[in-house]
Amino acid sequence: MQTVERPAVPVWTRWFVAAFLTLFAVCGVAGIEAWPLTGWRLFADARQPVQVAWQAVTVDAAGHETPVPFRDLPAGFHGNVQVLKGFAALGAGEQAAVCRAWADAVRARGGQVEAVRVYRTVTDVSRRVGDRGAPPAREMRFTCGGPGGSRSEGVASRSTRDGGVAPA
Repeated sequence: MQTVERPAVPVWTRWFVAAFLTLFAVCGVAGIEAWPLTGWRLFADARQPVQVAWQAVTVDAAGHETPVPFRDLPAGFHGNVQVLKGFAALGAGEQAAVCRAWADAVRARGGQVEAVRVYRTVTDVSRRVGDRGAPPAREMRFTCGGPGGSRSEGVASRSTRDGGVAPA
């Protein structure tokens, strides 16, 4: 029987593989998300039974609501989750500017927009309707534009002469 000699693996390759596997294990154990290494949190974290989220919708002249199609808008609008989470902390002028940007982007796609509304949604994953999860409860928190100016629900009134978002 004849033996075949394989070329030796370079020392730097062995060091690289050892370092990569060590970092991979450390990231997994410590829960560190550092691409391409992962702590597997995306699929491993348990969800809370009650989940709070935000939803932006456009309102047409007939009063029909349509969710803002962020996925279909230009890439600059794809960070909507972060913007919606921090929307309440923005100043009235910044809120109005965000609403105008969303409305203009939807109009550029051919949508009719009279106003933009921002809802706080609460989903209780334990609630069921038949074999499906119950729809989330929605509470309107902000309205931008439309008849009567702009407002934020549940806060004292202020002027909207500049077209900004003002509390109701």
